[in-house]
Parts: sequence; structure tokens; C-alpha cells
Amino acid sequence: MSLDLALTLDTHDLDLSPSGDASWIEAAERVQQQIKVTLLAFLGEWFLDITFGVPYLEQIMVKGPDRAQIEAILRASIADVPGVSSVRRLSIEIDRPQRQLAVDFEAATDFGIVARHILMGR
Repeated sequence: MSLDLALTLDTHDLDLSPSGDASWIEAAERVQQQIKVTLLAFLGEWFLDITFGVPYLEQIMVKGPDRAQIEAILRASIADVPGVSSVRRLSIEIDRPQRQLAVDFEAATDFGIVARHILMGR
């Protein structure tokens, strides 16, 4: 079974104990965190793998974005996360004045169902 370092929910920093020890997560919690990390990453942002991330600048944060295309891109990004077997539900809410994108998803994983609400933007 794979382990991953736990990140805090609000700041996405390493989740350290008071003594400074790192926390580890596994199973559904790990897959859920990896989905969130994927959705928060811009394509090309990580220098070790420039193919990782979502093409926000190229295809989503453009003038007159196509909602169906945005949903397809996000659905494919979630489905590509190791351990995800299918995306059961995906909804997006675009708040143009606030420059925010809210994503609600539910995914079937090798460890059960995971769901999350992610707010991106300011």
C-alpha cells in the first residue's frame, strides 16, 4: 500500500506534529489528497514533471471558456490520479467577478468513494 505525506487542509503545507514529525496518509485519504493536489496544480508548474497539472492558463482561464470542455478536462485530470477507477460526479461553479472556480467531485477509488469541494482562485 502506498503512503503519502499528509498536507494541511487549509494551507497545503506539511502536516507536522507538535514535535515536528511528519504525518503519513494512505488508502482513500491519500487518493483524495492526490486529487486535490492535481486540481490545484497548473500544467507545467512542477519542474520535475512539466506534464503534471491542469491546463488552466491554456484552456480554462481563457476568454469565453467552454463549460463542457472545462468539465471534461477536470474529469480527465481526476480520473488520471492513481487509484481512481471512475469519476462518479463532477460539478463546477464559475464565479467570474471573484475569479474563482469551485469544483465538487465524487470519485470511486480502489479504497471506496471519496468526495471533496475545492475552491480555486483568490
